[in-house]
Amino acid sequence: MKFRLVLTGKAVTGVARADIQQRLIEQLRLPPEQAAALLPPAMRVIKQGLDRQGAERLRLRFEAVGLETRVEAIEIAPPIDPLESLRTLAGTGLKRSRPSLSYVLHLFLVTLCCALIPALYAGLVLALAGALGWYLTHLHLYLDEVRNVWLKLCAYGIPAISGGVLLLFMARPLFLGRRPPERPMTLDLAREPRLRAVLEHLSQAIGLQPPVAVELSGQVNASVHFEGGWRGFFTGRKVLTIGLPLVAGLTVQQFVGVLAHEFGHFAQRFGLRCSFLINHVNAWLEARSYARDAWDDRLDDWLERELWFPLPLALSLARAGIALSRWIMGGCFRLSFRLSRSLSRQMEFDADRYEALVSGSGTFRQTALQLRTLSEAWREVDRHNGRLWRERRLLRDMPEATALMASRLDGATLKAIEESLERQATRYWDTHPADLDRIRYSEALAAPGHLHDRRPAAALFERFADHCQRVTLAYYGDLGLDHQGAQLQDSHSLLQASQQREQALDQLQEWSGRQWRAEPWLPLHLPVREAHGSLDWQATIDLLRQQSPEIARAWESAEQEQRQRAALAYCLSWHQCGVNSWLSDHEPLDPATHQPLYHRIDEGRTPAQQQLVPVASLYRRRLELALAKADDATRAAATALMQMSGLGRDFLRLREAQELAGRFVAEYRHEGGEKADRLSHDALVRYQDLALRLLKKADRIAQPLLDGETLGGYLRLRCPHLQGEPGQPMAFFEQSQTLIDSLSYAFARVASEVASGCLAIEREHGIRGIRLIARVGATA
Repeated sequence: MKFRLVLTGKAVTGVARADIQQRLIEQLRLPPEQAAALLPPAMRVIKQGLDRQGAERLRLRFEAVGLETRVEAIEIAPPIDPLESLRTLAGTGLKRSRPSLSYVLHLFLVTLCCALIPALYAGLVLALAGALGWYLTHLHLYLDEVRNVWLKLCAYGIPAISGGVLLLFMARPLFLGRRPPERPMTLDLAREPRLRAVLEHLSQAIGLQPPVAVELSGQVNASVHFEGGWRGFFTGRKVLTIGLPLVAGLTVQQFVGVLAHEFGHFAQRFGLRCSFLINHVNAWLEARSYARDAWDDRLDDWLERELWFPLPLALSLARAGIALSRWIMGGCFRLSFRLSRSLSRQMEFDADRYEALVSGSGTFRQTALQLRTLSEAWREVDRHNGRLWRERRLLRDMPEATALMASRLDGATLKAIEESLERQATRYWDTHPADLDRIRYSEALAAPGHLHDRRPAAALFERFADHCQRVTLAYYGDLGLDHQGAQLQDSHSLLQASQQREQALDQLQEWSGRQWRAEPWLPLHLPVREAHGSLDWQATIDLLRQQSPEIARAWESAEQEQRQRAALAYCLSWHQCGVNSWLSDHEPLDPATHQPLYHRIDEGRTPAQQQLVPVASLYRRRLELALAKADDATRAAATALMQMSGLGRDFLRLREAQELAGRFVAEYRHEGGEKADRLSHDALVRYQDLALRLLKKADRIAQPLLDGETLGGYLRLRCPHLQGEPGQPMAFFEQSQTLIDSLSYAFARVASEVASGCLAIEREHGIRGIRLIARVGATA
């Protein structure tokens, strides 16, 4: 037997409405708007599904604030099997709306116009080929009087080469196929009889053939597409893709409604085929307008070589023609997209009608909101997972973690998601209507729905956990993660660990009075200054508090200098090659000023960096006093922190070298040139030398918090293909992409754990912290 608590609409005798509202806010911690909604004469169910003891306990709490309530027994009817509801719906069928004649005519004309664009482009290529052929076959008629052999050669050669290359580039899009699709993860429906029955009944209700295959995805999405592209276009065979985070986070009613929406697209047989054609044309135009390929690189390479005079001119003309053709195709893409967007929106509204008919108009808003919530939760899970991958740990089941994260999102995030739903409007180039417009459309239908099952959608699967783990591992494979050696953990423990890491980072900011910045690292490896060695525990912290505005400003200035150093190094490198460059749109490089500035930043001699040296002495004194009371684990972490801080200058130089190498390599690949080639090679060699030198130092630093007994061991685990000896600089650069991030994370992790331990020790011994109310840069 279950019970529910119901407001009677009356107040406890002698208690005023204002007092009730105040108590609801203070004692039950309700927002003012919720408290106002409970005031007499409101009569509503407060909570249901309670046992007798829980209901009585809750009744006493509301009585204490002045509201009269009663406990009612409720009989919970067993939920109707969704298969029964869908089986009944399959027998009766859903009412289908026939498109109007004007809509069909509009759709036909738009499809025809979009399909004509590639035909016109092919005609342009043929016309160009004909014009070039006519020119080459008739030119001799106009050169009979010309005796200069070089002039004749140029008259024939330059147009022939430039026109031929231009024709090659313009004709290739007509014959190039699309990239082969990624291998899908197919679901064996024979092992999922309940889901198969749902798909069959739902397809029958809409008047379709069920999908011939079901593919699984790790994204918060679902879709239906033709099997094999053009083959399915003619046969009508379709494939359903199910994003398992949807299943993990939706109810049966919501999930089947989403499926009805996707199947609703296929109920528009003529419209779907037109949409297929339009989308293929748009995708083709977009790829041919903006995507580069190997032939673009070959053309750039030819232009960089020292060729015989007419050839560079011919190739330059060809490249100009290619740019013009892509500009034309870009215009065609925008025109085609503009013509088709309104039809795409109309098709979405029609598919929404099927969702409303199946799951009810009243559920549409809840589903749309939950989809946004799950998308936000998936991003959070992916962020947590990426952070923990730095410790060679990964989630075993991302869909489960997504649903778990959605249930843990704080009230501010949920409110922001709901407000975004209300604020969004359909924009000019949107192919889908805004969710709010779709909600209004569905609610205007006032459809009661045929399926009302609020159990988790995972109940439709027999082996849901197995499917989720397969999808999760496939996602790691797509990202290129070598997860074989990683520790796969369950969602609760891994998300809890990630939250603990974030709490430790928060405690680092609390311990430092929000002075702490990621860069530059404080030189905690230096000994305590003589002037600070006699300070006691509280006096050290009080001095940090007194100097906090100056410390915050100095640290912020030093951080800005570190962001500036890569730009200075980049421009100075070009200056050494005789090329003038600009630090920004408004500041040209002045070697007389910027060269000394760069050296001061690199050597730690700027006023801001020098000001941080006594600050580091105070923090080290504070650490030593706290560590005298600490356990062995905190002492070991603090020792690692002090030793790692000695790598601060090496870390900044290495990060600068990595950024320079990346920029120079990208410029050489895009623009070519001997100078860019030399700069990229020098930058790669310098990066490799600095990285190997830093790794040798890191091998001597023991650390107790991360995998690998030493800091160097941890860094090598994060870069498993990294060679310990000099090799090919480019290969070394590509294999060490995670080195900087891993080193930065290791320092932050150790610093946060040390600060967390010291903060607890200081509280235990009654030591007052810095306790800055304002954030960094503000006066205490």
